[in-house]
Parts: sequence; structure tokens; C-alpha cells
Amino acid sequence: MIRVVMFDLGMTLIDEHHRPFPHVEDALTAISGFKTADGKKLLSCLVSNFGLVSEPVTDAKVKASFDQFLTILDGTGLRPFFEPVDKRVTLSIHGNVEKPNRKIFEEALRRLGAQASLDQCLFVTEEADHIKAARDTLGMTTLQFRSAGSSDFDFDDWAEAPALIANLVAPGQAANTHAAIKAHLAAKGIDLLTSEPAESPDAMHFTGQMWSPVTVPGYDGLKDVRVAIPVEGKVTRGRRGEVRSVAPTQPSSEQIAEATSFVRSLAAHGQIAGQGGKGPMGPTHQIETDEKGNRRLVRKRFSAV
Repeated sequence: MIRVVMFDLGMTLIDEHHRPFPHVEDALTAISGFKTADGKKLLSCLVSNFGLVSEPVTDAKVKASFDQFLTILDGTGLRPFFEPVDKRVTLSIHGNVEKPNRKIFEEALRRLGAQASLDQCLFVTEEADHIKAARDTLGMTTLQFRSAGSSDFDFDDWAEAPALIANLVAPGQAANTHAAIKAHLAAKGIDLLTSEPAESPDAMHFTGQMWSPVTVPGYDGLKDVRVAIPVEGKVTRGRRGEVRSVAPTQPSSEQIAEATSFVRSLAAHGQIAGQGGKGPMGPTHQIETDEKGNRRLVRKRFSAV
């Protein structure tokens, strides 16, 4: 039974410029809510080869390396996923050894306060030699993220990772599967609302909404504004839990036309803040910019007041 998932940082969660790879945040959000097969919270931590491994290791050296690492982690925006860092971040200098030495993983479990053995841990990294040693020598479960130029990997897009991890942690656990599918659909621009089993064990029906761009002629502020359009479809998974297909991937042309007409009507009646004239009852919608820079039309109230 997997109780702990350990992540590498550099070139696994972040690139050489310390930027998270696409979909990492959605993946970590999903995984942070996973439960183990016996219903307990899945624990997670970072394990990184960082800091000079040498003798003697002093408290001052450890603190200096740890502070330097945390500065990098802060810059990635991923630190909230690994708080408290004193428990959930382990560096090579903490154990005075580098991965894939057994001691650093055992030190990570000690710092985490986890009552788990290495064969109850999942290790995620891009390093092929670390994968081999962790799996073959230490008995850990592993997943390999694709490194540059590698042809041997388990996944190459972090949108795929939650489904793989959910299947390893607790196959068939509905809440984990729902969270994993939600992360995968988010990468396609779909906000998952509901999911339920389909006619076969490897499929799920879902309902959601997709933020699709529409343009309303005659309104400069309504070019490529994104509107939530209801969608429903089916997700099919493979034997490892991976998402193999999603249908549909886009709203129909009829849905786009209906959404465009709806936005035009709102603008014509002064119900979009800052767009066109003002209706007698005031706006019911406004345009907001999301974290990716997309402009979204958002309902602020159900009736004008």
C-alpha cells in the first residue's frame, strides 16, 4: 500500500529556469487530496540533491543550504504544496548523502513523521538511474517523468500524473479518481462538475463547463472573451489508470453560436460592466482576467439591481 509520495524538484516539477512545468500546480492540487487504500491522507514531500555533501556537516551548513533551497522554492510558487517545509522538504545535506542512497529517503520519512517503509513509498523523478535504484534496490514504487532526450518514461505531461498516481495508491477509489480526472480535464480547459461510472469499468461519464473564446462584432471589449459553455462526455482510462481519451474536447459550433448570441444580448442591454451602455438595472456580468491571462465573462448576480 502506498502511503507516501516523494517528488524530486529540479527537472521534475520545475525546469532549468525554476519554472513549474505545465499543469504541475493542478496535479499537486489533486494529489494533495488523495487518500490511501485504508482511507488515510496520502502524505507527500520533496527530496532533493541540494547542498554540498561533505564532512563535517554542521548545523550552520545545513541551515545555509536549506535557506538557499527555500529561496528557490519560493520563486517557483510551489512552496504552499510542501508546508511545513521543516517536515516536508529533505535535502541531501540533511542526510549527508545523495539520492538514490537509502539514507536520504529514510531521512525524508523521519522528517515527515511517517510510519511507513520504503516499499510503501512512491518516488517521482526524471532521473533514470535514480528510478532504477529506488525500484530495484530499495523496493520503492516509481514513476519517471520524461527528461530531455529520454525515450523511457511513464509520463511526459503533468496532467497525466494524478491518474497514474491515483491508480497506484488506491485503484478504484472514487474520490481520488474524480480529483485525478478533474486535473486532467483542467488541462483541456474543462472545469469538471460531476463524474460517474460508465457502462465499462475503464470509463466515466462527466459533466462540466469549458471556457471557450467568443467574439461579438461591434464591441471592442468583447473580442476573444471566454464564456463558460456546458459540456458532457466520457473519459476512457487504460490499465494503469491513465486517461486514454476524452470526448468531447470542444463545444459544438451550435453551442459557440448560442454563447455568442447570449453575450451580444447581455452587451446590448447594458448587463456587462464597462461594455456598451448602462441598463436601467445595472450590470449582471463583468469581465475578469484569470491567472493565465484569459479574459472571462463572469456572472456577478442573477438579476440586475
